[in-house]
Amino acid sequence: MNRQTLSVPLVLYFLLLAGCHHPPAPAPSTALEAECERLYLAWKQECVPVSYSSNSRTYTALPSYRKIVAIGKPALPFLEHKMQGDEDWMLAYAAAEICGWDKRSLGASSGQDFRDKVLKELRETR
Repeated sequence: MNRQTLSVPLVLYFLLLAGCHHPPAPAPSTALEAECERLYLAWKQECVPVSYSSNSRTYTALPSYRKIVAIGKPALPFLEHKMQGDEDWMLAYAAAEICGWDKRSLGASSGQDFRDKVLKELRETR
């Protein structure tokens, strides 16, 4: 056998071996962030049929929103990030519920004001 004949199977072997490697499993925080994002996007879709409602409870009672709340404290960094980006002030209700804060005690005058007060509380309690 010449060198070239021997090298072809070796190259194929290494290519096959390289293709068999699986990417590492995502870190827990990455997996959690992905799950929170998936639930958030699902919630936004669930909001479409009820978009006529001006009652925030209509939105915060939807299944995907409730699943975000059920994640608990590990979801707080995701919620904080989304609220900082001003994407959705209703996420403040989830953060307040997770933290056990009385919504009335924060004394907010609007949904956006409530979000700002929740963000302030989150920063102060870290």
